[in-house]
Amino acid sequence: MTSILLRAVLVQIVACLLATLASWLLTALWPYWLVTQAAFAVGLSWALRLPRWWLVIHAGFLPLAVQALQWQLDPVWYLLAFLLAWLLFGAVYKNRVPLYLSNQRALQRLDGLIAPGARVVDLGAGVGTALSYLGRRQDIAVTGVEHAWVPWLLARLRLLLQGRKVGLLRSDLMQVDLGQFDVVYAFLSPAIMPGLWQKVRKEMQPGSLLVSNSFEVPGVTPTQVITLDDWRHSSLFVWRIE
Repeated sequence: MTSILLRAVLVQIVACLLATLASWLLTALWPYWLVTQAAFAVGLSWALRLPRWWLVIHAGFLPLAVQALQWQLDPVWYLLAFLLAWLLFGAVYKNRVPLYLSNQRALQRLDGLIAPGARVVDLGAGVGTALSYLGRRQDIAVTGVEHAWVPWLLARLRLLLQGRKVGLLRSDLMQVDLGQFDVVYAFLSPAIMPGLWQKVRKEMQPGSLLVSNSFEVPGVTPTQVITLDDWRHSSLFVWRIE
């Protein structure tokens, strides 16, 4: 994570230099310096293959920072914004897992992979979308793991109102023993997949399944790839543990 942050800082610095140089060469760009800087930052982020959400961060970072300075906001608002982000996303700077929501097509295909009697865990359960869907089944045991407070609370409320008998832990997913589950479902991020795979190989039992929505494990060929044919052209990647 440290290297990603260093590259992100480097992107902003280099983008400022490039925007200044471009505006010096083409004086007509000076009124649009912030836009030029944001464009360079996005381009550099893409070239360095930073995670996709950094494209949005780099596009808006400096323009929003300048605007915030012009508003002369009370520092308390920055603290409140930080607390809100922490409640919504947890320690995303540390675990590198933003909030993704599984769509209906992915859940239908996931459901078809789960045998009766299976013990299933959804790592990074978010607001309980997958838990709510799988919780309809009475022949499986379903558990969710979510670290961020607001999604966890929303998921708890959702499951309570629906009367779903589903377990839901508020915990770091890397602290959960995966050996107690037959199917592990994850819709996380590319950054965490190598570490998750090491944990899977160490803890999961032979014959159990790891199912990853959209994100592959680098260098590890999946046992099965299920194309979802959704608007994102995503897939479920399935590994049967040996």
